Amino acid sequence: MAGVMQPASESNANSEQRGELELVRRLSKTLGWPGESSEAHVAFGDDMCQLTPDDNTLLGTVDMLMDGVDFDSRKHSWEAIGRKAMAVNLSDCAAMAAVPVSALCAVALNANLTMDAALELHRGAHEFGLRYGCPIVGGDTNSWPAPTTISISVTARVAPATTPVRRDGARAGDRIFVTGPGGGSILGRHMTFEPRVELALDIRRQLRPHAMIDISDGLALDLGRVLEASDCGAVLDESALEAVIHPDARLLAKRDGRSPREHLLHDGEDFELIVVLPDEVPDQDWQRLGLLPIGRIASETGLFLEQADGQRETIPIRGWEHFK
Repeated sequence: MAGVMQPASESNANSEQRGELELVRRLSKTLGWPGESSEAHVAFGDDMCQLTPDDNTLLGTVDMLMDGVDFDSRKHSWEAIGRKAMAVNLSDCAAMAAVPVSALCAVALNANLTMDAALELHRGAHEFGLRYGCPIVGGDTNSWPAPTTISISVTARVAPATTPVRRDGARAGDRIFVTGPGGGSILGRHMTFEPRVELALDIRRQLRPHAMIDISDGLALDLGRVLEASDCGAVLDESALEAVIHPDARLLAKRDGRSPREHLLHDGEDFELIVVLPDEVPDQDWQRLGLLPIGRIASETGLFLEQADGQRETIPIRGWEHFK
């Protein structure tokens, strides 16, 4: 999950291969249900995990938010912080077209936090979860002299007679879509976004997507996760990308000198969905749900930008990454 500050240590990065992606790759070799490579299982490292070895309809997810990394308690209300802590988990549910059921909330509160602030934090999370049928039903409370940390775990189910939409189903020739514009979320949308739970369920029912993922760490990085899991590549259309740049990305570009497209591709916390559909889905079907096309899946590995003249350039697969 993305954050508002860069926590990387350059000296550590130079001494060993680090990063959240590398850590997950290594953990995937030893963790997860036995036999999870079968069609009945959700692979380790997807947006949600399979909670029992023989039932891929019951899923779980967990996200942790830290003061100074994922929110700033000097600027954001504790209610808004709690809301975001729940929303990022609900976005994971959307990524796999799962219906959230209940949540657990664990906090490490700064020892000087007031009782009112602690209650506001929980209330913000609980009330937002209730909007999606996902109340907080338990948790744990600790305190320490360091900044406040909040971790929420959500349990969800997929509809009867269906399976989760995983990230490893993309195939050459598929079309790639997003559910909304991106980039520049740090200007405020990273705290106020709406997880695409209901839209994801409609996409699952009506369009039968091959793969989905939510954009938490950047369009390029999260699409790269789909490509790695699916063993394929992608070509994005330059003009199509231009059409999905959020106005916040253009505003931020004027302030920091990075291009709006760079913000679109590499900023985190848009929490829109990347949706991969089979080519035969009629245009009117995805248009009816408001999806925005950005490119196609390719057999050649890597991520590329195709310009109007047909020339291609490589897009770096990078974005926000913890433990870097």
